[in-house]
Parts: sequence; structure tokens; C-alpha cells
Amino acid sequence: MSLGDKIFSGALWSFFERVSTQAVQFVLGIFLARLLSPKDYGLIGLLLVFIVISQVFIDSGFTKALIQKKNRTQEDISTVFIFNLLISIAFYILLWFVSPLVADFYQISELKVMLRVLALSLILNALFTVPATLVTIELDFKVFAKVNFIAVLVAGGMAIYFAYHGHGAWSLVYQTIIKAAVTGILLWIWTKWKPIWVFSKTSFKSLFSYGSKLLVSSLMNTSVSNISALLIAKVISARELGYYTQGTQFTDLIFKTVNAMVEKVLLPGLSKIQDQKDVLIKYYKNIIKIVAIFVTPVFFILIVVAEPMIKVLLTEKWLPVVPVMQLFALARLITIICGINVNLLYVLGRTDLALKQQYVKIPIRLVLLLAALKFGIIYVALAELLATTIHYFIDSYFPGKIMAYGAKKQLNDLYKIAGFNFILMIGCYLALMLIPNDIVKLIVGPILYLALYLLGNFYFKVPEFMGPLNKFLKLIPFKK
Repeated sequence: MSLGDKIFSGALWSFFERVSTQAVQFVLGIFLARLLSPKDYGLIGLLLVFIVISQVFIDSGFTKALIQKKNRTQEDISTVFIFNLLISIAFYILLWFVSPLVADFYQISELKVMLRVLALSLILNALFTVPATLVTIELDFKVFAKVNFIAVLVAGGMAIYFAYHGHGAWSLVYQTIIKAAVTGILLWIWTKWKPIWVFSKTSFKSLFSYGSKLLVSSLMNTSVSNISALLIAKVISARELGYYTQGTQFTDLIFKTVNAMVEKVLLPGLSKIQDQKDVLIKYYKNIIKIVAIFVTPVFFILIVVAEPMIKVLLTEKWLPVVPVMQLFALARLITIICGINVNLLYVLGRTDLALKQQYVKIPIRLVLLLAALKFGIIYVALAELLATTIHYFIDSYFPGKIMAYGAKKQLNDLYKIAGFNFILMIGCYLALMLIPNDIVKLIVGPILYLALYLLGNFYFKVPEFMGPLNKFLKLIPFKK
């Protein structure tokens, strides 16, 4: 297979893996949201901040360093595995002692035990990080499709069982632990990889030179991205954090699906041609346009049907979620394009430039967040959208310098896609106002939008749409 076909095949399997697992998670999440309260989601959303930030330290950019490194050895792989495992244990111990302080700060006693149990997921995740990275390097996303589908189904099913029997927020804690355990067991079975239990100082120094800058960059970005949850819970309430968390959850289902494809496929795929600048630029431009043309309508449809979707699926008790979800749909769409630009720097081994960008982006996000916090969660979501828009111009600066394809040229390629989708969004939104029934709105909205969108792309024969479509059709074994 050519590199383009291999990247496309990997992206297709990654897309199938993410869509199938996220679809199951979406359905299970609906049942959970009906059984649990906004406060339950607020508590778990608060605790997950500590887990997510700890996870950044555990990885330390080493997995991306393994993917980017061309001549990786078994010593490199084993070194990363041992490092991840030791750091995960260290952070579990740290969170064990921090948990009483968290409970006292928020004046919610149950947070102490919940954090100690939830933190076990750090060790479980560390155990399968390297097998997952090896699968990513080979672009073998069939394995991910099977593993994640089973893990999400089992963990979600158990969470519903616990929620139905009155375990409240603990149901979400159990879901996280079970998912990590099942994922780890299945990946070890399928990959058959075994560590050689060697920790090489040479390998560590080599990988750390790449990963250390990525660690600082990821830590800054993750900390600021999640600090809103800590502040909302303290300044406003755990209940409002529950609304905010649920509002981001629907958009994050789409965001994580696409972002996983970008990170899992783009970095290992383009790393193979990192020394061929002209070829790299060609792929880079096409990827941005193709991602935009297929992802934009999904987020815009979510904006159109946000209100009827919440009413039908989660009931009216969750209506405060609607404006948050609509604002985050736009923010996450922009973030995906930002991610492609940042991943290009990873491909080139320029994690130092990615870190410089973070130094500029972090203060902007913090200032906007603090300014918006006292006005409520809708303004916090609006601040996120504004920060993300500014971040796009920052993230595209160095790619513009290195590849001569910065914000101006990217927007010149993307404005027609954005404009067409904006017109469709307004038209469909007005059309749905004529329909009184929320269930009918939820069905008609996406169908109408997609029908018009597909018709427009077929009529104008948009290359970035027709190309991937033709490749997909070639994979289907038609019989005469």
C-alpha cells in the first residue's frame, strides 16, 4: 500500500473504532444521565481533573517519542513501560494523601474515598499504554476497534447496573476502573507483547529530549483546560459543574473521535516522511481540508438539534446544558484544526515550538476564564470559544513559517466549507421551528442537513469530498 492508502485505511479503521465505541458510550450515557443527577456528574467531573493531570506526568510525552522515533529498540520500549508504571504508582500514592485535602476544600466528605478508588485507574492505564502505542505505530486499528468496543460496553453496562441500584456518583467511578481493566487485559492478550524489564538510561535520555518539551506543553494545556471544572465547583456549585460537564460531553464524543484519528494516524503516518518536505506539505494541506469537510457538518448538526436532543434523550431537567453544548460545538471544531497544526510540529520533532505556543496560549485562556467565571457556565463556555479562536492563529503560526501554509492560506481553503455549513445550519434551524414535536425535530434535522450537504458536495464535485469517498468505495467488495 502507498503511504496515502495506508493512512486512509488507518484513518478509516480508527474512525470505525471511535464511532462504534462512542455510539455505545452515547447510548449508555443517556441511560446513566436519566438515572443520575447533575451533582453526581459534577463530582466525577471534579475528580477526573486530578486523574487527567496525573496522566500527563505518567506518559511524559514518551509514547509520542516512541512513535516519532524511526529506529526504536526493545530497550526503548521497555524503558517507557517501566517509567510509566513507576510514575503511575508514585502519583497514586500522592493522590492518596491529597484526597483528604480535596474533600475538605470542597466540603464534600465522600470525595476522599472516591478519589482514592478512582486513582487506581492511573496504574491500570499505565499497564497498557505501551501495548496501545505499539498498535498505533503499526496503524493496526482493527485491534483498537475490538478492544475499545468491548471495554466500553462492559464498563457502561456495569455503570448502569450500579446506578440503577442507587450507587450515584460511585457508578461513574466504577465505570472508569472497569473500562481501564478490561482495556488492559484485552490489549495484552491481542498484542502478545512482553516487557524485557530493562531500563536504559541512554534510551531514557534520548526519548526525554523529545518528550520533556511535550510533557510541559501537555501539562500546561491539560491543567488550564481542566481548571474550569475546579473553579466552577468551588465558585458556583457542583450541580452547575454537572451541567457544564454534560454540555461538553456530547461535543467531546465527536471531538475525541476525530482527535484520536488525527493523533493515532497523523503522527505515525507522516513521521515516515518527515524528511520529505514537499510530500509532507501536500499531505498536510489535504488532511486539513478533508477533516474540515467531513467534521464541520457533524458539529453544526449538533448545534441545530441541541435543544430537542436534550429534551428527548435526557429530559428537561438537563435543559441548562443546551447553550453550553452549542458553544462547545464551535470551540471543539476549531480545536480539531488546531490539533492538526500542532501534530505537524510533533511530526517534525519540533516539540520546542509547540511549547513556545503554549506559553502564549495559556495566559489568554486563564484571563478569559477568570473574567467569565462570575457570570455563570454559559459565559465560561463562551470564553472557551473565544480562547480557542485566538489559539488557532497561534497554533498555525509556526506551520505557516515552516510549511508556508499558515492561518491565512488555511482559512482561504476553509471559508467555503464554513460558509456553506453556516447557511445550512441557519436554514435547518428555521425549518425546525415549524415543527412542534421534539422527536420529529430530532429525526428530521440531521436528515435534512445531511441530504442538502451531500447534494451540494456531489453537485460541485468537491475534490476533498469525492476523493476519500471514491477510496472508500474501492474498499467495498462489490459483486457483479
